[in-house]
Amino acid sequence: MSGVGAIAAAVTAAATAAVKPKVFTRVGIVVSAGMQPKMVKVRVPMPVWNSKLRKYFHHTKDHLAHDENSACLAGDVVRIQPFQRHSKHKKHVVYEVISPFGTGERKAIETPEEREARLKAKRDVKLEKREVRRKIEEEKMLAKKRGKEVQAEESAAPATAEA
Repeated sequence: MSGVGAIAAAVTAAATAAVKPKVFTRVGIVVSAGMQPKMVKVRVPMPVWNSKLRKYFHHTKDHLAHDENSACLAGDVVRIQPFQRHSKHKKHVVYEVISPFGTGERKAIETPEEREARLKAKRDVKLEKREVRRKIEEEKMLAKKRGKEVQAEESAAPATAEA
């Protein structure tokens, strides 16, 4: 029976793993932090294959990543992952600090749950403001419509009285 249970568990694990979306993370070194609020520049090494020489050459690419609490310092080894676009060039978010550089107290990195809660709260505030704005516009339209009806009635009433 234990063999059947192990197979079922393996199949369940494979099924749940197949459903999860694949998120690509990159590991790099923070080269610039603190120049702009909530943003760090991460240099990610990426080997490039030269087919003529049949050899890999080391190249790097810089990514701008969002760091909500400004917890990273230059020299930290961090893991970044793509996330919703924060600005024209900032498309990643700091997922975790793998190896901090130096010693001293640090702020905590924002967890994915905290990030989702913050963005949901921000979205709720936006939707609430939109709803208030729509109600005000509807009231203005109704008042404008009523004003036209009143003006039409006033202009029509003296014309019938004079005739």
